[in-house]
Amino acid sequence: MKKSDKLIIAGFLLVICIITAIHITIYAKYKKGEYSIYNVEDNQVAASMESFPGIKFISLRNIPASAAKFGDIAQVEKGFENQIQYSRNGDTLVITGREAINHRDIRDRATFTFPYNTTLSFFNSSLTLKTNNKSKEINTELHLQKSSALFFGKDNPLRFGYMKVFASDSSIASFKGNTQISNFEVQLSASAIEYGEGNFDQLTIVTDSVSRISLQTKNLLKAKITTVANQ
Repeated sequence: MKKSDKLIIAGFLLVICIITAIHITIYAKYKKGEYSIYNVEDNQVAASMESFPGIKFISLRNIPASAAKFGDIAQVEKGFENQIQYSRNGDTLVITGREAINHRDIRDRATFTFPYNTTLSFFNSSLTLKTNNKSKEINTELHLQKSSALFFGKDNPLRFGYMKVFASDSSIASFKGNTQISNFEVQLSASAIEYGEGNFDQLTIVTDSVSRISLQTKNLLKAKITTVANQ
């Protein structure tokens, strides 16, 4: 073999080694979370949302059959001003459904993003709450009055550090799919809680005699349940 051919082969092998090393380095950084996969749809969704940084409290009133996900900052989908109105007061975001329209006839509804660490208050509202595949630990306090909240962990798991639920006036909090909660506190007044195939480390429930509790046996055995007089 000629010397020139050997040099060409050696140069070709060197290039392959360099490219391989670059790919290995990038993959290692991706696995460590330093890089993420670019998704065009993420940018499209972000462009359609109005953001509210620094929000710690979110109040929803008269919002039926809507969807929300947990994220870094509070967001409201644009283009639904005929259905909802929203305003910010300091660290509080208030979202209200307009009374002049018939919400039962609406097919497309606004979606929302709730911060991972926030206090939520629902009145006469119904929401399904999910997260994306880049979800962080969620710590939240939820107040339900004449409302329902479905935490849906079938697509992506929901991980809560602590969670407090206060449900009253025929409200219901449901958990389906992979929902993991470290410290779970529930207070029920003429309301219900349904906890499916998820798991928790600690659960404390304060309930009246007319409320309903639905837990798997393994979770029921771990729960600390106290019954109080009806209010």
